[in-house]
Amino acid sequence: MQNCYQIRSLVLLDDQEKYGRLIQLLQKYERVAVAFSGGVDSTLLYYAARDALGNKNVIVLRGVSVLVSEKEQEHAASLLDALDVARDNIVEVSLRPLLWPEFVANTEERCYFCKKRMYAAFLQELERKKCTALLDGSNVDDLKSRRPGFQAIYELDVQTPLLDAGLSKKEIRSLAAGFHLANHQKPSNSCLATRIPEGKAVTLEKIQRIEKCEKYLIDKGFDGCRVRLEGEDVVLQLPADKGEKLFDGDFRVKLLQFVQVAGFKRVLFDMDPRG
Repeated sequence: MQNCYQIRSLVLLDDQEKYGRLIQLLQKYERVAVAFSGGVDSTLLYYAARDALGNKNVIVLRGVSVLVSEKEQEHAASLLDALDVARDNIVEVSLRPLLWPEFVANTEERCYFCKKRMYAAFLQELERKKCTALLDGSNVDDLKSRRPGFQAIYELDVQTPLLDAGLSKKEIRSLAAGFHLANHQKPSNSCLATRIPEGKAVTLEKIQRIEKCEKYLIDKGFDGCRVRLEGEDVVLQLPADKGEKLFDGDFRVKLLQFVQVAGFKRVLFDMDPRG
């Protein structure tokens, strides 16, 4: 990863110039593996790596666990089909985070422990596939908030080409739209454990209840929603353009009934919309 001064100087370039810089960064490798989540960042990174190195020299690594909803896993699989990624170039790595005591404890370092374990498992696959680098889709905007996972990325020498090219989330979405990538407008997402308050243990039961509630909302048209636990209540956070629908009287009654059957007492609404 480059230092902050180098990244600040790259900010002055436009997105096409940064994409050219990205291709140059990727061309120094012979064969790479991309940590693929199905989000726009890792999708653009895969696209660029293939552009720079050719189809045969880019491997996709996917972490599969209870922390990724069934809908998100299906979405990632459909993206890979749309990108025409050869089956031999896709490696699914089974992860069992609920067996990791340091993760289940859900301290402020949870993401560090998760990223360290996951990328260590990915690096083992890297050797089997004869790749020279593992690529992560972090971008410049990720530097704006505390990200414990960055420490794991640094410790394991995982490469961050989007960040090193100075690309922001907005620029990544712009490039993805220009390349007609299907998920260029897809809301950012994170693992289901992020919905559990810090200090409260991560359990399978909590994860399943969160996924069930989010699936209900997504099926009702609330794409990009988040359902957070708050004691015996759930807190809904929605994109700005989805909030008004929530106040439809008939739907509100059905939603309340659903979450009560799921074992919660109340539904609370976060007035701060998801970006």
